[in-house]
Amino acid sequence: MAALKHPISGAIYRVRDDGLVDVDNNGLCGVFYHDGRHHSGELTHADPHMLVWLAGPQLPDEDGARKHRG
Repeated sequence: MAALKHPISGAIYRVRDDGLVDVDNNGLCGVFYHDGRHHSGELTHADPHMLVWLAGPQLPDEDGARKHRG
């Protein structure tokens, strides 16, 4: 499970297997969609950039990426 600590607030962002993001900000917890919508929990706001970074559409891995020819 991918996780990041927010550099300013210290909140922990963790991607769940179902694609949602758990956010724990000093004991207040919430669950969010990658686009910033609140799913559940008492924490009702989260950094949208962190949500997209962790759970948003991802670039293909190296095997699926277009290779530079030069």
